[in-house]
Amino acid sequence: MLRQCVKLQLGLLARQRTIALLPVICRHASSYTNSKPREKQQEEPRTFNRRYVEVDTPFAHANKYTYAMPDDAYVASDKVSKILEIGTVDDAADYIKALPMYLQSPVVWNQLIGHCAKHGRANYAEQFYSQMRKRGLEPNERTFTHMLTAYAKSTSLQAIRNAEAWVKRMENFKLEPSTIHMNNLMRVYNNAKEPERTIEALKGMTPTSGVVPDAVTYSIALQGCVELNQRDRAEEVRNIWNDIIYRLDRNQRGGSLLSQKASDIAWTETAIRKNTKETELEIDDSLVVSLLSAVTRTAASEKDVLTGIEAIARLYSLCPPRAAELMEKNALQRKSGFGFQPSVKVLDAILRFSGGLGEYQLGKEYFDLALNQFPRLKPDQYVTDAHDWIEKQLKRRTNFEKKTKYLKNRDNKDFKRK
Repeated sequence: MLRQCVKLQLGLLARQRTIALLPVICRHASSYTNSKPREKQQEEPRTFNRRYVEVDTPFAHANKYTYAMPDDAYVASDKVSKILEIGTVDDAADYIKALPMYLQSPVVWNQLIGHCAKHGRANYAEQFYSQMRKRGLEPNERTFTHMLTAYAKSTSLQAIRNAEAWVKRMENFKLEPSTIHMNNLMRVYNNAKEPERTIEALKGMTPTSGVVPDAVTYSIALQGCVELNQRDRAEEVRNIWNDIIYRLDRNQRGGSLLSQKASDIAWTETAIRKNTKETELEIDDSLVVSLLSAVTRTAASEKDVLTGIEAIARLYSLCPPRAAELMEKNALQRKSGFGFQPSVKVLDAILRFSGGLGEYQLGKEYFDLALNQFPRLKPDQYVTDAHDWIEKQLKRRTNFEKKTKYLKNRDNKDFKRK
């Protein structure tokens, strides 16, 4: 009986020990497996499905992201501008040719043609125009503007023939020359030393023709007047000023429509076809500077000088005593001014106008009156230098006159003694 109890007790202890060791055995078994531990997978960089304009050149490879496929023609035009900035004309041309046809538009080609025109490379501009046409693309108004600009810096008569041919070619695409096109054509005339054609083109720009001169047109024409023969140039400057002042008076006039009907009949048709603002003349500094410079260089008599004096009086209401004296002397009626405020650039032009004609006293009076009448006008270094030069010349003239008067009086006294 005792032996059975001992065996039973030993069996229970053995069973408990086995049960206690099972977790350890299982734990070790799970730790030592034949399979290798998994390596942590590295995330691959994200790739985008980006398409590129396929151009196989060193420049294209070096500027890969510039050649990303644009969304539309306007983005493509910006890309062409950037390539022209950092690359060459050939790089830009390769880019355009590699674009899909739906992205090749006059907007894109105009960017390239305009760059060539700006740098006076007319042959390149014509070549790219031909390539654009071969792709079935029709030019627009800006295309012809660029082509005319390409000849603006040329001094040959062939440039005139080419520019006139481009203006005529606009008819093939049912386009009418605008003021901008005529301005570029007039620049071609001026650079080719054909000012007569410039004036003729200006006279052909009438309301009935549908093309009205703007401030740039008059500035170009005034530059051409300087190159005319001595007999006609001062008269043409005067005619241009009369046209300018007529249009300004028309813009400023009010009152009865009956009083305006006679003078406005030529402008009515244009006002119907175009916006009213397009027929109004806006005076800018460049136009005034061109006018005063033209008067200075073409004036052959005191009467010719009055064109500049009248312009300053009408535009800026500046009429100092010396100017009023010259106007009264030549029976020029003084009219009310428009009261525009002159810029520093205009004040400099007024001083150079006076000094160039030898009217130093007039220049000094203009300077003092302008600063008094327009307190916000602050002279820059150019105006200060011009004013100092005028005062120096005025002082020199005064000393010369005193010396001449002294010598004359001395000679008279010696003559009486004899």
